[in-house]
Amino acid sequence: MSAEKVKENLFSFVEVTVLKSLSDAQATECATIEVSELSSVTGIKDNDEVLRALYTLEGKSLARPHPEGDFTSNAWKITQTGIKALGLMSEGAGTETPR
Repeated sequence: MSAEKVKENLFSFVEVTVLKSLSDAQATECATIEVSELSSVTGIKDNDEVLRALYTLEGKSLARPHPEGDFTSNAWKITQTGIKALGLMSEGAGTETPR
């Protein structure tokens, strides 16, 4: 795999922070979290920065607005794919070096 392809698929620190916060808040199929609350929980004071991360995560099918498809909504939740991705990130973070 080329270095460019790897770079395309990397998550930014802000995206990972927002995704973890969605998971911690249990903002799943039944519950959502507001953008302003995400800003507060993550320590990212700029709501626009949080929204950019959410839009990127939505494009990767890891988060979605509520109601679905309403990108003017302030309520967001993590998807099942997002939960699985966080699990994979956590597993990968525990390994030392690839064999």
